[in-house]
Amino acid sequence: MSALQKAMDLLQTIPENRLESVCTFMQFIKFQEDRQQTLENKPGKTSAFGIAHKYANPALISLEKEAFADAMVEKHAID
Repeated sequence: MSALQKAMDLLQTIPENRLESVCTFMQFIKFQEDRQQTLENKPGKTSAFGIAHKYANPALISLEKEAFADAMVEKHAID
């Protein structure tokens, strides 16, 4: 008996009020599969850092180490 036939037989035994949960779970699995295929077929980087990398200015990287501290001093400075 195939997995599809087993699943269909099992679905016929589940009460009607529980089928919505089963359907939601199946949609979730389908979404994960579609997302995985999209990521595998998409060339290049997909993380936020990978996407923004082309906008990086190497000359400013050294300033980033102190940027937060400098901003906090400026924001909370007492005149």
